[in-house]
Amino acid sequence: MTQTAAPSTLARIIAAPRGIAVSDDLRCLDLAFPDDVRVRISAERLRSACKCAHCLRARIDGVFPEQFAGLAITEVSPIGGYALNIAFSDGHARGIYPWALLLSLGRREPGAAHD
Repeated sequence: MTQTAAPSTLARIIAAPRGIAVSDDLRCLDLAFPDDVRVRISAERLRSACKCAHCLRARIDGVFPEQFAGLAITEVSPIGGYALNIAFSDGHARGIYPWALLLSLGRREPGAAHD
């Protein structure tokens, strides 16, 4: 008999957030997922987690920056019904951030439901 492991957060289909906002200081992305799950993700954390080809290559080559201090979110655009494209004040705007990745990166807000 074979046992199947529970799907990880990244493997599960995640419903689109019902609310997406950038903080007033442009330093954080706030997402309100269904079931009252709210997360906040700093611009630095988002930029560090970028999975675009350019960033993956920079990691392989050992030239990916260790930190992105003072970074701001300059634009957020939906990609279909499954992700966001996020642009940053350093000019980077290549990454696609699926809902599952955003949920895994986020810090849950106090008082928010946990799954």
